[in-house]
Amino acid sequence: MSNHIFIFGLGYVGRHLAAALSMRGWKITATTRQPEKLNQKVPESWTILPFQAGEKLEIFDEHFSEATHLLSTITTVSDSDPVLELYGPEIKKFSGWAGYVSATSVYPDQPDGWVDENTMPAPVTARGKARLTAEQKWQEYTNAEVFRLAGIYGPQRNPFAELLEGTARIIDKPNQVFNRIHQTDISQILIAGMDKPRPGRVMNLADGRPASQGDVLSYAAGLLGINPPASIPFETADLSPMARSFFSSCRRVRSNIIGPELGLELVYPDYKKGLEAILAEQNF
Repeated sequence: MSNHIFIFGLGYVGRHLAAALSMRGWKITATTRQPEKLNQKVPESWTILPFQAGEKLEIFDEHFSEATHLLSTITTVSDSDPVLELYGPEIKKFSGWAGYVSATSVYPDQPDGWVDENTMPAPVTARGKARLTAEQKWQEYTNAEVFRLAGIYGPQRNPFAELLEGTARIIDKPNQVFNRIHQTDISQILIAGMDKPRPGRVMNLADGRPASQGDVLSYAAGLLGINPPASIPFETADLSPMARSFFSSCRRVRSNIIGPELGLELVYPDYKKGLEAILAEQNF
C-alpha cells in the first residue's frame, strides 16, 4: 500500500510538510478553512477538503478511510480540539500512524535550567492547558505521537519584512527567552518520526539557542544593515492577551529524542543560521 497522509490543517506547517512528502511520492489529502485560496498554489494531485469548526463534512469518511497516516496541526479553539469534537469517533477507529502538533507552552515556566521530554507538563496559561488536554485526548484516541513545537519561523514567516516596513517592535521583558524551530527542521523531524514510529512518543522540536525576542530582531536588523527598533517595556506595551501571555512565559527547551532516537541533526541549530539562510534565499 502506498503512503497516504491525511493532514488536518494545511497551514504553514502542514503545507510545507505536504510538499516534502509529495516529493517522496506520498498521496496528500488535507483540510483548510478556505480551499479556494489554494487554487493553483498546490499540486492538482492533492485532495483539499474544507474544514470549519462545528461543521461536519459528509464526504469525510470516503477520504479518511484511505489514509495510512494522520496528522493534525490545528490548534485548540475555545479550550477544545475542533478536530476531535467533529471526528472523534472516526479517529478512534483509525489504525495507522497518527501525530498531533502541539506546543512547548505545555511546560511550566522555568527561568533557570532546561525542560526536555522528561519534564512534567504544567502549563501556566489557558492556551497551554488547552494544548495539554488536546495532547492527552489524541493519545487516548489514537496513541498519537506528539510534537511540541517552539516558536516557528522560516520563509514567509520571519522578522525581515516587518523590520523593513518599520512595524517590528522589540518588547523588553528582562530575562525572558524562548527557543525557535525552522520550518525545514519541523518537516524533517515529522518525516523521521513517521519513518521510525513509536506510538505515544512525545518529542520537543526546538533549536539549541534560546534567546530573547529583542536579540533575534536585533540580529535580523544587523543582517539587513539597519538599526533595530527601540525597545518597549513589557509593562506598557500594547499587546493582545495572547501575545501578553506568550511574553509572560520563560523556558529553555531541548530534546532527548531528535538526536539519540531519530539520529537527526538540525539543519538550523540556532536562529542566526536560520535567519542568514532565509536572507540568502529571499529578496527583501
